[in-house]
Amino acid sequence: MLAAAGQWRETTADAVYTQPDIPVPDTAGHPGRYTGTYGQFRADWAIGEHYTAALEAVHFAIGPALQRAGGHNGDFLGVELNYGW
Repeated sequence: MLAAAGQWRETTADAVYTQPDIPVPDTAGHPGRYTGTYGQFRADWAIGEHYTAALEAVHFAIGPALQRAGGHNGDFLGVELNYGW
């Protein structure tokens, strides 16, 4: 799977939030609704009847709203191995 999307906040009166719901300092009330763009790659593999594996990589390129607050781009790499009966 490949995915890409831009992200905006609904209003500049509100803050930009990180997960789970932590506001980023110096974003509430500051200009810039655009918060960034992410690109994602995910590969899933059914190894057998009971095992699956996945590899996922995500890059988030921040927009001006987060740059002004001192933010930086982020990367995520995940590897999964699952067993189900």
